[in-house]
Amino acid sequence: MVIPMSQSMRIVGALKRALKARGVSYADVARQLKLSESSVKRLFSTGAFSLARLEAVSELANVDLLELARLADEQRLRVPSLTIEQEREVVNNPALLLVSVCVLNRWSFERILARYRFTEPQLIGLLARLDRMGVIELLPGNRIRLLITRNFAWLPDGPIHRYFVEHIQGDLLAGPFDPDRDLHRFAWGMLSAESAAQLRVRLAEAMDEFDELTRSDEVRADAAATGTCLLVALREWEPNAFRTMHRSEVA
Repeated sequence: MVIPMSQSMRIVGALKRALKARGVSYADVARQLKLSESSVKRLFSTGAFSLARLEAVSELANVDLLELARLADEQRLRVPSLTIEQEREVVNNPALLLVSVCVLNRWSFERILARYRFTEPQLIGLLARLDRMGVIELLPGNRIRLLITRNFAWLPDGPIHRYFVEHIQGDLLAGPFDPDRDLHRFAWGMLSAESAAQLRVRLAEAMDEFDELTRSDEVRADAAATGTCLLVALREWEPNAFRTMHRSEVA
């Protein structure tokens, strides 16, 4: 018997945490299952455990399957970000990246299918990959249950962030901004560390407000929501043209 993929990945994640807490290594698991260590790593990465093997490894972690299921369920809605490997997988497939953005914005299967040129099998396949990553649970009738934390974010300077900077950011800023609908402001000045910290808090609040509004518009039947991008950036920085005029003793 093989456990369904979405459930298996959550249970395997809980099992990995239980093994780590008891100091059990991949080598220990390999001896228990009479497999090579590389085969064990592959089992954990794919989640393709049979029930018998899952029970055998659970003995090493000193937990039973019911406890593992409970621990997995506790983590079901707690995906704060993808791993670097998962972000690489997403960013290397433009269709998967597009569908990821759609589901993170709570689009339904039907809405994605109506907007973009996917066949139903193609879209189901892409959603199944996100299911395996633990980002969503693909339910009967192609319903999508989002499994991320409230503060889910792409990894700082991760593959998706770098993709945005290299391929999307320029396109976003190059187009015209409609003053009645859009906002484009740039400010450069001198800030103390304390003032910069205060500003970071306020910018984070603005991002939270953006997220709240996307949630509320998703459930409003009268909301004519369109693709909207909010870019927030704050860094200690000085234009290169200014730096070249520093006196030599100034760092």
